[in-house]
Amino acid sequence: MPVHHRRPAVRSAHAPPLDAVLIRLLSATAIAAVALGCATAARAEAVVVASTAPAYKLGQVVSDGSAVQVPDGASAVFLFSSGRTVRVRGPYEGDLDKAPERDARAGSSVKANDRFVQSDLGAARTLGNPLDKAVERAFTIDPAVSGTYCVKAGSPPALRRPTQANPEPIVLQDVGRGVSANVTWAGAAVPWPRELALSDGTEIRVSGAGGAPRTLRFRQVDAAAGGSAALAVRMAAAGCTSQAGLVLSSLRDATVPLDLYLSAERTSVRTGEDVRLLLQTNRDAHVYCWLRNARAQLIPVFPAGSASAAVEGSAPRTLPLRAADSPGDAEVRCVASSRDLDAELPGRSEAFRPLDDATVAALDRTLSRLRDADLASSQVVVRIR
Repeated sequence: MPVHHRRPAVRSAHAPPLDAVLIRLLSATAIAAVALGCATAARAEAVVVASTAPAYKLGQVVSDGSAVQVPDGASAVFLFSSGRTVRVRGPYEGDLDKAPERDARAGSSVKANDRFVQSDLGAARTLGNPLDKAVERAFTIDPAVSGTYCVKAGSPPALRRPTQANPEPIVLQDVGRGVSANVTWAGAAVPWPRELALSDGTEIRVSGAGGAPRTLRFRQVDAAAGGSAALAVRMAAAGCTSQAGLVLSSLRDATVPLDLYLSAERTSVRTGEDVRLLLQTNRDAHVYCWLRNARAQLIPVFPAGSASAAVEGSAPRTLPLRAADSPGDAEVRCVASSRDLDAELPGRSEAFRPLDDATVAALDRTLSRLRDADLASSQVVVRIR
């Protein structure tokens, strides 16, 4: 017997600020494409803005002409350099850059959205507002964290002040030229030292302020062409993951509701066999899961006991379970929340023990009455034989 996937149900207590684009999908297997500032999509690199599909994570680059695969029940949102965004809800397999504006064929899994809202100035400019602010923040870098950083041509970055009180000065050294500069802290950020000119490929070693030396590798990106969306894609393509993540998460939080994917690795299991479930949210969230067995008992299965319910967005999480000793259908339901619900959920500490009827009723009431959290839920049913 196959595992039955039920589409995620999403309820948001506060409507996300969709100032630029408001998308309503025609069906659960729809791919909605909104052209932002251009009527047709050109072949171009895209970058992941949000994903519950296990193969994709925030900031991942999808190269020109590459086909994407989104499984049943999962979703992903991609951004093109032009500012065009594409939302895919599985099951879907195909090219992003060939997604049509409209496909009226009966039974097609590719359909355009039937409604979107954009400003008279053009969606690319309106959508650029949250991106513009995030891009400016992205060019203030943390010298305490090794990594690859992007800089605008002719515009050096700023250095973020450490969070501790009275931070010690640091020394920056150009590995290739041997030139050094001392940095002392004043204010929330300080300018990049003038004597350390940056070009594509420059490596800077950071020492002082305790800890092991760090290495900053710099990539130069063109900030003049294409606006903030193009710059975000260039950052991701250049490997500037922390900066691209900052920019793209701002876009995600402004336009993409919380979502949750849940699946089982096996189509059916025998009594007493182990089975693994896979869950993924499209942003950082708190997840709670319950199993309803063939005897209609509701059992908390995630998180276990006092373990944290927090999960990282776009990062697959495995949930190991063991099939019951009696055959029948077992349903696992998971709820993702934008905030911690530990203190509010009845039976939260009763991991792997059936809840009594009163606790189940109280749990249902609590979940249905939450008004200050964004929620998403998903279920999977496994046949035990």
